[in-house]
Amino acid sequence: MKFSKLRTIIMQEVNERKESAGYSGSWTDGGSSSLKTELDFYKMSLVKKHDLRPSEWGSLDNVEVGEPSEFSSEIEKYKTKLARNIKL
Repeated sequence: MKFSKLRTIIMQEVNERKESAGYSGSWTDGGSSSLKTELDFYKMSLVKKHDLRPSEWGSLDNVEVGEPSEFSSEIEKYKTKLARNIKL
């Protein structure tokens, strides 16, 4: 999985958590800010690992990251949603 796909999956989850917390009347954001912060830290670790300058961060989207264990539950939730939408 490329970083751009991972970022898309995580940002969808962030938005869903935020909306869910808002609809339920929660005083918090449902953990969306902590998940986004975790994604930002992961991005910075990739920047450091690949020794990228700020002008080169656009190339980070094409980096193959696999399925990071930090986001395993979000990735599994996304796979389940995809499986439910497949009609046989």
